Amino acid sequence: MNHFLTSVFAILFFTSTVFSKETEKSVPTFMITKVKPDENLKNREAAFIFTCKTSDKGLVNQAIKYSSNGETNTIQPNTKGEFTLKLNAGKYKFQFFLNSSYFEIYSDSVIAKSKTITEVSLLFKSSELIMIEDKPVIYLYPQQKTKVDVKLSLKGELVFTYPTYNNGWSVEANPDGTLQHNNKEYNYLFWEGKSIVKTYELNFTKGFVVETENLVNFLEEKLSTMGLNSKEQQDFITYWYPRMSNNKSNYIHFLFNDDYAKYAKLTIEPKPDSMFRVFMVWSSAKDIVLVTDMQEQEIPTMQRKGFTVVEWGGAEMNNIELK
Repeated sequence: MNHFLTSVFAILFFTSTVFSKETEKSVPTFMITKVKPDENLKNREAAFIFTCKTSDKGLVNQAIKYSSNGETNTIQPNTKGEFTLKLNAGKYKFQFFLNSSYFEIYSDSVIAKSKTITEVSLLFKSSELIMIEDKPVIYLYPQQKTKVDVKLSLKGELVFTYPTYNNGWSVEANPDGTLQHNNKEYNYLFWEGKSIVKTYELNFTKGFVVETENLVNFLEEKLSTMGLNSKEQQDFITYWYPRMSNNKSNYIHFLFNDDYAKYAKLTIEPKPDSMFRVFMVWSSAKDIVLVTDMQEQEIPTMQRKGFTVVEWGGAEMNNIELK
């Protein structure tokens, strides 16, 4: 119940991929469907009948943790996904928790009148996000021409790679960053993938909201602070700016190094002397609900020394809610 009763993190909420953005947001998670009198109830007694469904699997057939006005318990719905609570007449706030694959459900204050049954529909929305990793590119800078083997362990599946990923890449890397593979030259290793991410793993209380007219300056400043060189910055900005500039403003959050590696781990031989990885999650700011106490994210700076590896990528998520 720890995750259910307390809010340890301000979490980045993503709507379920089962519905379109418009459909998902239009379906309430807690909806009163009927209120009717019942003389079989005792004086000062009221009842709630809850029908429980999930956004992806239909009726709920497992135990649900809930609280009413802070008093917690666990209950098992019947084969119709229903359970009943009999309470004293009064005002109630409810919380419901199915499991970590679904968002918790919170109600506003609900008045339960004496000798009255209130029927409620509960919809548990999936908290699992399908994240498309767009154009992560890997630059290799050895101090001398070196055979380098690169393996990527993705929490998901690869969609496209260039050059082709055959259980890894094996290339001849030059100090200027050019790579040779099967008698062809490349500027970097390219991959795109698809991962399933549970939103409770993410903490996006820090980030940036950037107006489009300031976007180029913002990216130049932050990428420079990170230590990306002019070519890497140019590749990054010319890929992302045309897409981001369609929005009046954008919410931006960066995943760095170990946080990024939770979803896409790199193993490189020989081992680099320094490696810097950044993954940008962004959304049109008009599509999100901002937390009022969101703080600017601190930007780390890489130290380029010896054999250096740099990687950048990103994901556009136009249905982010920050709560």
